Amino acid sequence: MYNCNGALIPHLNLADQDLLHSCTTAFSIFETVRLQQGQILFWETHYFRIIASLRRYRFHIPMDYTMEALQDELLKLHPHKNPIPENALFQLQFFTTKGKTQFIISSKEVLPLRLDIQPYSIDLYKEALITSGNLSNLSSTHRGLRIMAARYAEENGLEDVVLLNEQKHLVEALKGTLYLVQKDQLITPKLESGCQDFALRTAFHHWLENQQSTYHLAEEDLNPFALQQSEALFVLSLEQGFQNISNYRKTNYSQEKITRLFSDFTSSLA
Repeated sequence: MYNCNGALIPHLNLADQDLLHSCTTAFSIFETVRLQQGQILFWETHYFRIIASLRRYRFHIPMDYTMEALQDELLKLHPHKNPIPENALFQLQFFTTKGKTQFIISSKEVLPLRLDIQPYSIDLYKEALITSGNLSNLSSTHRGLRIMAARYAEENGLEDVVLLNEQKHLVEALKGTLYLVQKDQLITPKLESGCQDFALRTAFHHWLENQQSTYHLAEEDLNPFALQQSEALFVLSLEQGFQNISNYRKTNYSQEKITRLFSDFTSSLA
């Protein structure tokens, strides 16, 4: 089931043809939102990120794109599923058709946020570089580069790769925000590096600064050598939760410190 500008349709080929053409050919802005135990997580942060992206890319913002209205459009999809899922990901896509901003929303059922400690190998992706700066904080900016990097990871038997910017600083992993654990510090690339400004990243940082004192959060320019100097690495994403990184080249990591951190954070969402 899809929500196309407020109209629910079971198949995309039933959508308005102009809308369908724009969906497949026009530049799009994407936002992924999580439903966790029946509640939309961090919706206010997501909403302001959507509006900022539309404004930054000079999309017309309709007056009826209020926080409450767009949330209602998300939830329209779920009464049509039986049973109604407790945990899901909504994918919002915004594009322009004849100067008019339109959207398509889809959803898929997923597992709750979780800690994955399965083997997870990473390496650096050096064939193309992220441009540092706040335009790169928007998810649509380097979408093609991430597709190429994902293909590179697949061809080389890797679960993920870490992207670099033109200054050869760490930016992020393909599947989410990258964190390095060094003693009592939790270190992540700063927004100026070009990493995506995810709503989950914002919420996690707010929790670190206000709810617990085990780790000191640091946002820094990170040299790739910092990966080998860390005790643990993990990726934070809306789809997965916490993904423990088991190894980078010849360096292996433990998940012990991450287990407690994940448990404390997810408990705060209840």
